Amino acid sequence: MTSATGIKRAGPPQAVQKVRDNYYLVQVLLTGSPSADWRRLFYEARVEASPDFQPRSVEISGALMRFRSEPLAVEARMKVIDRWVEHANEKETAMSGRNEEQRRKQEEMARESAELGEWNTRWAKL
Repeated sequence: MTSATGIKRAGPPQAVQKVRDNYYLVQVLLTGSPSADWRRLFYEARVEASPDFQPRSVEISGALMRFRSEPLAVEARMKVIDRWVEHANEKETAMSGRNEEQRRKQEEMARESAELGEWNTRWAKL
């Protein structure tokens, strides 16, 4: 579920578990639970992806994101994640615009079909 502005971070990253020496599971709260389309768009992001940190490195569960990292890399990774989030929001907005346009076209076609049906009914006995 996204708002008009899309999904955003709702706070700073937090270490929630020590995975091994100098390596932690980091969690970030989101403003909402992203839709399946948004998640797909997030995972498809190619913006600043590096071989050691890809969008698939981030687990999205409900309104949480989790990833593993060394403490000194968290700040840089959060900047990249923020760009991936922005990318997903932009793409989802573009998709919803297309979906809205398709819905309007379908409604217009239904109105035209109904209008044609009315005329055909009126002319049926001519």
